[in-house]
Amino acid sequence: MPPPPPLFDSYPRAGPGPTTEEREEHRSNSNRGTKCELKQLDGRYDNRGNYTVTDSSVSMLNDDADSEPHAEYALVSTRVYGPDGIYQSTQLEIKSRLIKKALRKVIKFYPGQPVDTTEVIFNDPPKPLFHYRKELEDYKHTKADDETKKHLDLMFKFVDSLIGAQGQRFKDLTKIGLISFPLIWMLFKPGDTVYTEKDGHPQALMVSQIEPTRNIVGKSWQLTCIGTGYDGLNFGKVIEYIKINQFEDTREVTSLKVYPLKYHPEEHKVRVQLLERGKRFFELRGRQHMSYKGTAHVLTTRYKHGYEVDESGMEGERIYQSSLISGRVMIDSESFCRVNSGNRIRFDGQVPYNLQLHVHDGPTSAGSQEVHATITVTTDVETKAKRPALSTLSERDLLLCPPFVLGFSLLSKKWCRFIIDYVSELELNAEAFNQLIIADSHKELIQAMVESHVEGDDSFDDFIQGKGKSLIFLLHGAPGVGKTLTAESIADYTKRPLYTVSSGELGTDPAEVEEKLTHVLDLATTWKAVVLLDEADVFLQQRSGSDVKRNALVSIFLRLLEYYEGILFLTSNRVESFDLAFKSRIHIALRYPELTIPVRRQLWRDFLLRIPEGERNLDFERDLPVLEKDEINGRQIKNACKTAAALARKRREKLEIKHLNTTLATIREFEKDFSEGARLSRMGISERD
Repeated sequence: MPPPPPLFDSYPRAGPGPTTEEREEHRSNSNRGTKCELKQLDGRYDNRGNYTVTDSSVSMLNDDADSEPHAEYALVSTRVYGPDGIYQSTQLEIKSRLIKKALRKVIKFYPGQPVDTTEVIFNDPPKPLFHYRKELEDYKHTKADDETKKHLDLMFKFVDSLIGAQGQRFKDLTKIGLISFPLIWMLFKPGDTVYTEKDGHPQALMVSQIEPTRNIVGKSWQLTCIGTGYDGLNFGKVIEYIKINQFEDTREVTSLKVYPLKYHPEEHKVRVQLLERGKRFFELRGRQHMSYKGTAHVLTTRYKHGYEVDESGMEGERIYQSSLISGRVMIDSESFCRVNSGNRIRFDGQVPYNLQLHVHDGPTSAGSQEVHATITVTTDVETKAKRPALSTLSERDLLLCPPFVLGFSLLSKKWCRFIIDYVSELELNAEAFNQLIIADSHKELIQAMVESHVEGDDSFDDFIQGKGKSLIFLLHGAPGVGKTLTAESIADYTKRPLYTVSSGELGTDPAEVEEKLTHVLDLATTWKAVVLLDEADVFLQQRSGSDVKRNALVSIFLRLLEYYEGILFLTSNRVESFDLAFKSRIHIALRYPELTIPVRRQLWRDFLLRIPEGERNLDFERDLPVLEKDEINGRQIKNACKTAAALARKRREKLEIKHLNTTLATIREFEKDFSEGARLSRMGISERD
């Protein structure tokens, strides 16, 4: 089976049937276009919009196709005048079969101006004849016979009379790196690679068309450009529109919003960078759990045109907003496009690639040999070792890849466009589970259950297919004693993403909770993520006959858990108020007691050892017995170490016990105030009373 067409192909050619040349051979007028002369006509519009073409001896309507006047001339030029008699433009019709053949051989890509048709007409200015002048000259000198040369010379002479002065002006300006607004179109030959920047990041595109436009600001040139896109399943062509607004006098070419890459002062360096980024874009296909630190484009809830639904009934396009994102992310274009249909990747025309990625490309800078490759694009969350190796895509396809990939921030819970340069491999802490300060018997039990679930042991599934395949842990106890850390360490141990969500994020309205929780569990299933539902008490409380809203929340939660197939951690501080239905659905319930002195000592040691040795001056044998006396939890110990280290750096000192004591003093003061406030609250007395 032949490979599908490359992303950036030339004109789609005609299917079965006679070619354009064969059709022309059978035209009734056999001497059509054989006279190597130019016929000059005038076309005029009257006040009613009627169009009449005239010469010195004959007048006829433009739509009188049967007579085909002046068919014997190689070229027919028509000067067009408006109803007011003012000259507007010149139209050139190519009737010479010899010129048409040359155009078909030379012009391979010029959207909006087909040359593989029976009638070939160029409007003013004749852009293809300017952009392909050199290639047509080469064709004339190397492949044309004497008669063809005469016809081509006639066409060149006419084009020079029409835009010759502009062409010379263009050459003079671009030699010194300048351009004027009327000559902008000459810069952009369809098929050329152009350079622009997207939010400060370089982007290469292929120019397809350039047309003049007008808006409230004034005149402008609009470029239609093509880039490489990926929607999670397919690679294809995406369209981007860029406008260059009118300006006075001249400007540097490189000051334009978009300009041909060949004018870039560091063209080679930029090409190398864009090709490397294109390879990275390709490597980030499928679903991947990665690390990110930098600016990202966060998808907001505001709609670009103010409409939630567009004219086709689809979700409207939403606005992106730059924001700093740090932490673990899921790179997943497919889920992004599925969830955010208004901002999905839209391909231009038929998508040439599917999951079995076939690559077919013509000549590249490395040579003229065609390249064929077949790659399976996997959609599971992949580790680096499992990813398919990068195969040889065409240089053009890689060059035109965007500077970002689509995905989801697991920390901020936002869909984003992640800048590729800020995406890095994730460093999982596989030893975090072994470092958990919990009973060894509990560790062994958790490890056994998780490994069994990951390996797909379904020996004890529910009798009803699709039910009872989840693994649910309940972690209960005081805050800051390791419940969240347990879920985090299990996620790293299993090399899976951790999707953390709190009851506050889900809301309290039953319909809203069902929608949001369904969305969370759907994404978790897609990514094979470990889910941590923090502070889940509101969904676990005992149902009663009087609280209908709470009953609905608990029932919804129970129903969704029945069909969830992943690993779920629930944290709670009030197990005594649980609904009985949850007891049978929890596989393992672990109680986390208040930290003992040995545990606090170990936590102090672990957190202080994270501070580089050259930045601390501590005697653990002397200082730890002092620190462990404060009855604070693990989170407070971590914060105390972090704050004390910051204080020491501020003072340009090494971390000592005095810095830790300063931090602990603030914690003790807060604990005292908190305890006193709680006591007064129980007595019904306000602190202001």
